[in-house]
Amino acid sequence: MRSIAIKKLIYAAAFTFVLAFNAPTTLAGGAMRNANVSHLVHSGAHPNNARFQGATHHFEVHVQEKALSALAIDLPDDVKMRSGIEVKNQSGQKIESQVSVNNRKATVVFSQPVSPDTTISIDMRGIYTPGYSHNWRYTIAGKMVGINADIPLGTVLIQTY
Repeated sequence: MRSIAIKKLIYAAAFTFVLAFNAPTTLAGGAMRNANVSHLVHSGAHPNNARFQGATHHFEVHVQEKALSALAIDLPDDVKMRSGIEVKNQSGQKIESQVSVNNRKATVVFSQPVSPDTTISIDMRGIYTPGYSHNWRYTIAGKMVGINADIPLGTVLIQTY
């Protein structure tokens, strides 16, 4: 009797572990692409060579449900941005915006709110780092039209080698 209860407990634990292990993968995969909330899509560095100074770190945001009026980007320690931020839509057209950087936070305020069902590409140009391989983490938040609070969109991971 006792061995049957132990086996059931082991199976239940194994099943729970499998579900918990696969949940982040499921969310990052197709589930977020089909979600009806604004979310981060892609990120990277060009070039991604850690010794290259002046690289471009970029990420994409898929705007959903409510128009996006601003972005807040927390810059990692040891990262300096010297050439500003450029924003384009999925057609490659530049989106007019005002950029300010204060105390490790870059703020991008759009001249006109970015409408839903638009994917925007944010290029942070002239990035200088200490020159060693690292995973740089940028925390991103958005301000949606009609909502006064910053809405967390997630963390962008940019890897340099």
